[in-house]
Amino acid sequence: MIATCKKLVTDIQRDKDLDKKLPEYAELLGRQYNCYATVKGSMNYYTMKEVCDEQDDKNTDVCKYFALLTGLLDRHLVKREAVDEDSMEAIAQLRSNVEYKMHILTAYTDAYEIYEYVLNRVEAAVRDEVAPVDAKGLSEKMFAYVFAENDTVVINSKLQLLMAQLPVRMTKNKFYDIVNSTLNIYEEGETTSVDEFVDMLRSAVLLKKPKGFETEYPFLYHVYTDLAEADYAALTLPEFEDLTKRLNQAATIINNEVSAFMLLQEVINDVYTILLTIDAAYEKNEEDVPGYAAALRIIKACVKAETIDQLPDEVMDEFFTIEGVQERVYESIVILEAVLDEIRVGKAEQIESLALTETFDRLDKVSKLLSTSLFIDLDKVSRKTETADHAYITAKKEALVKELGDLFSSVKRPVYRSMMCKLLAAMPIFMNTQQEIRDYFDYVIENCKDDSELMACNKLISEMIEE
Repeated sequence: MIATCKKLVTDIQRDKDLDKKLPEYAELLGRQYNCYATVKGSMNYYTMKEVCDEQDDKNTDVCKYFALLTGLLDRHLVKREAVDEDSMEAIAQLRSNVEYKMHILTAYTDAYEIYEYVLNRVEAAVRDEVAPVDAKGLSEKMFAYVFAENDTVVINSKLQLLMAQLPVRMTKNKFYDIVNSTLNIYEEGETTSVDEFVDMLRSAVLLKKPKGFETEYPFLYHVYTDLAEADYAALTLPEFEDLTKRLNQAATIINNEVSAFMLLQEVINDVYTILLTIDAAYEKNEEDVPGYAAALRIIKACVKAETIDQLPDEVMDEFFTIEGVQERVYESIVILEAVLDEIRVGKAEQIESLALTETFDRLDKVSKLLSTSLFIDLDKVSRKTETADHAYITAKKEALVKELGDLFSSVKRPVYRSMMCKLLAAMPIFMNTQQEIRDYFDYVIENCKDDSELMACNKLISEMIEE
C-alpha cells in the first residue's frame, strides 16, 4: 500500500493521467481515512460506552450526546442506511454542543486559577503559620532551574511556568508597558493573529465570558461568585477552609467533565469522519482489511448492547485483530495527506472539471477532524488577512489597556495581582538576557514583603523544580 500511495502522489505531481489519477487519489485517501477512523473509533466508542455505563445519572449531557451518537451509528453502520443531510447536520450539531460546553469549562478553569493563586498566598497568614524564606536562595534556585539546559524553547517554557507563580511587584503602568510592547511584536503581521492573541488575554482574566457561563453549571457559578466576593485581606480560617473545600469540589467537577467531553469529542470526530467517507469505502475496506471488519463488529456489538457487561465474550477477541491496523493505515495517510492542499489548490481546475470539488472539500474537512486538534474549526479557511499596521495595533492596545484598567479597578489588590501574573505568564517573555532574568528574579523575591505570599511561592516553585 505504501508503494501504491507514493506512486500515485508522484504521478499526480508530474501531471500524469490526471483524469484517472485524481479520482483514484480521492477514493484511496477517503478509504484510508474511513479505515483509520473506524478502527480508532471502535476503541474510543467502547471506552466512551464504559464511561457512560459508570455514570450514576444517565441524564447528563455527556450521556445524552453519546446516545444521539449511538443512534447515528445504528442507522448508518448497523442498518446501513444511506447518510443523509439530516445525519450530517446532527453530527455537526453534536460537535458544536461539546465545543459550547468546553468553552464554559475552560472559562471556569481560568477563573479558578485566579482565585487559587490568591488563596495559596494567604493560607500561611490565615493559619498563622508564617515562616521566613531564604529569598536569595530561592532566586538562585529558579535561575539554575531555568538555565539547566541550553535550549531556547525549554528555557522559555520554564520561564512561563515560573511567571505563573512569582509575586507581581510592578506598578500597573509598568504592566501596561509590557502589554504594549508585546502587542508591538504583531505590527505588520496579520490582523487575525492580533485579534486571536488579544482574545486569548481577555479570556484568561474573564473579560470575555462565554455564553452560558452563568447558567450551565449552577454550582460552579456559585463557587465562582463566592470567590469573587471574598475579602481576602480579612479572611478567617473557617472561611478559607470553606472556600478551599468548594474550590476543590469545583475543580473535580471540571476535571471529570473535561475528561468526558474530550473523549466524547474524539468519538464524534471519528464518527463524523466515518459518515463523510462511508459511501465509497464501506464494502471495499470490509473486503480488503481484516482489521476494518473487526472494528465494525466491535462498534455494532457496542451499539446493540445495553451495557458493556452485555457484550458477547468474542467481542474482546476482536481487539486483538485490530492491533497494529491503525498504525499501518496511518503510514498511508501521511503520504497521501502531505500533498492534499497542494493538489486542491494546484489542480483545482482539473478537480472541478472532474466534478470532484465537493469530494476534495470533504477530504479537507476529514483531515481536520483527524488532526491532533480536537476542537479545530472545520469551516475556517486559511487565507492571508489584512496587515496589522501601527494604527490597528495602537487601537487594540488602547482598548485592551482600558478594559484591563476597568477590571483591575473593580477588584481588590490580591485579585488583580493574580490576574496580572496570569497575563504575564501568557505573554512572550519580556526579558532579553540572562542578567535581566536574574535581576527580575532577585527584584520580585526581595521586594515581596508579604511573608505568607513568599512562603506560597517558595513551596509551589520548589515543587515545580523538583518534579
